[in-house]
Amino acid sequence: MLTYATALNIFASVSGTRFIGINSRTQVPLTGGKKNPHMGRVIKVTTGSNVMVFAQAERSAYSAQVKRRMEAEGLDPTSWDSKPLPFGEWVDDTVFITHTKKGDTEPTFYLRVHFVHPGKSEYLLDGNPIAKADIIGMPERNEGTQGGQTEKVIPRNYKLANITEIRVDGATHTF
Repeated sequence: MLTYATALNIFASVSGTRFIGINSRTQVPLTGGKKNPHMGRVIKVTTGSNVMVFAQAERSAYSAQVKRRMEAEGLDPTSWDSKPLPFGEWVDDTVFITHTKKGDTEPTFYLRVHFVHPGKSEYLLDGNPIAKADIIGMPERNEGTQGGQTEKVIPRNYKLANITEIRVDGATHTF
C-alpha cells in the first residue's frame, strides 16, 4: 500500500507541472444503502491513466487551464472563478491534500491530479468482471459546468491507499 512517506519521496522532485501515469484500485461508492445487493462488493480497477500534477506554486494552473479552454471556445474567461477544494487542505509545498473525516483520528492523504487520459477501467463484483451498466446503484458523475466549455479540466483526488502504480520520471513504482 502506498504510504504518505513513500509518496512524498516519489514526488520530492516535482516542481511546477509534471505528467505521470497512475493505476488504481478503488471501492465504488454506490447508492441504495444496505438494501443494495452490490454495496461494498464492487471494485474499479483502472490502468494506464495519464495525469498532470502541480506543485503548490502551480495551483493556479487549474484556473489558467479552464480559462484558456474557455477562450479557445469563444467564451468569456472572466466570467468564471475557481472554487475552493471540495474537502481537505493542501499539504504545504506538495501535490497532496490531507483530510480527516469526522470520527477519524488519523488524516487520509490524497494526490491531486488533472486528467489528461483516463486510462482503461474494469469493474469487478466479488472479483469477477461486471459491466458498468449492470452495477446496481452506480451514480452518474456530474463534472459540473466549469466555464461552460466543452473540453473540461478534470481534477481528481486519488486516495493514496488506492494507488497501485505510479510512473514518473522514467521509473515505475508498484504498491
